[in-house]
Amino acid sequence: MGTIERALLPLCALLIALVGSFPFTNFVGHSHWEYVLWLPTTNNFRSPRFLFDIVANMALFLPLGYLLDQAHSTTTARRSFLLTTSVAGLLSLSIEWFQVYCHNRHPSTTDVVSNVIGSLIGTLLSILYRQKMAASQPSRTITPDPTDRSLAP
Repeated sequence: MGTIERALLPLCALLIALVGSFPFTNFVGHSHWEYVLWLPTTNNFRSPRFLFDIVANMALFLPLGYLLDQAHSTTTARRSFLLTTSVAGLLSLSIEWFQVYCHNRHPSTTDVVSNVIGSLIGTLLSILYRQKMAASQPSRTITPDPTDRSLAP
């Protein structure tokens, strides 16, 4: 494992960046800090649109976490989660920063948190999949053949 995932990883990150910054015509070059949703309100959590955005962000970043873990499957689970949090957090913050300079976009901390959680879920699924595959494969311990004396002292 790893070769295909390493090839798909930049494509996945590019797709996420494009989705997060589309349409490019919204970019105006001056900031709109008044559009930033720093903390969600109770009205936000009652809104189906807000809840849909959370689920959509998590679903968008889930493959990133999965591919990150699969591409670096030799690391420990702790390192995988740290790597995923770092990469997903930086990518998400970059997208939200871009949106500050766009009309009709509303960057929020909820988006960043949803994106990171989605990628962590992807990493968890990858780790569980690797563990399941490792448990289902037969042990490959080599038992010497007693009649073979070629390695004997």
